[in-house]
Amino acid sequence: MHRSLNYALRGLFALSLLAPAAVLTTSPVAAASVAVAPVAAAQVVGLHIIAATTTCANNEDDTPGLGLICDVTVANTFTGTGGSATVTVHECHGAAGPPATQTSCTNTTASLTEPVTAVTQCNYSTNGGGATLRCSVTVDNNFVGVSAGTTAAVSVDQCVGTGGGGGTVLFACNPVQATTLAAITQCNDSANGGGASITCTATGTMSGAGVVKINQCNNSANQGGSLIVCSANVVNKVNGVVIGVGGGTGGTGGTGGTGGTGGTAPPTSMVASGSTSNNSTPPFGLLIAFALAGLGLAVVLNRRRSAHN
Repeated sequence: MHRSLNYALRGLFALSLLAPAAVLTTSPVAAASVAVAPVAAAQVVGLHIIAATTTCANNEDDTPGLGLICDVTVANTFTGTGGSATVTVHECHGAAGPPATQTSCTNTTASLTEPVTAVTQCNYSTNGGGATLRCSVTVDNNFVGVSAGTTAAVSVDQCVGTGGGGGTVLFACNPVQATTLAAITQCNDSANGGGASITCTATGTMSGAGVVKINQCNNSANQGGSLIVCSANVVNKVNGVVIGVGGGTGGTGGTGGTGGTGGTAPPTSMVASGSTSNNSTPPFGLLIAFALAGLGLAVVLNRRRSAHN
């Protein structure tokens, strides 16, 4: 009987020592959260690519008598956390002539998780005789909850080294202008085969907070009797309201947007879904109780051994 009681007391003593370790190793720990940034995937259809740098039909259709159309529409949204874009591309190929003769067409609309920063199209293309080249870019930049910065008339580099060869039927470039690192670069070194018809226009504004570079219709349609019609237009808005040159409206809109809840930054840390956010500190009062119980049992065991001796 005494030996059984002795074993039982020893078991309780061992349990009192193991219990604190068990409490320490089983305390819950909040799981770490890892945020993965969305990636803008390029959309490739026909001869165009929709991405942050969108392209359409470069180095294409150089056989005489061909026609090419590329129309790109970009709707950019700039926010405090980055932005997004919706891009539509209308691309057609076929015989030279009016647009109706380019019958092989593709229409694509894609959404991106970042704004478009450049459009490059219709360069080094339709360099066969009697070609027709019609390309356009329309950009709508909307700044939501952030300032558009200072706006100015869009810078243009256009129709430089174009329309040579003699016998030009039409030369309508607005403006004819050479500018280094312009926002719009188009219709340069093109239509130099003689008997050409050129119509190129560049309009709109550019924002200090987000400039889209447009490069199109350069080094193209350089054989006789070719036609080029190319245009580019950029509009800037703050919270959906068009802003003009000077950025007065843009500055007011941007300041108002800063105070909006839409510009609130996300929290710097989160608890992952399914994890616990409870305090993981061990119950030290319970640990002390177990330790005192162990000491008491040790005293009892020692006295029993002394009594038997």
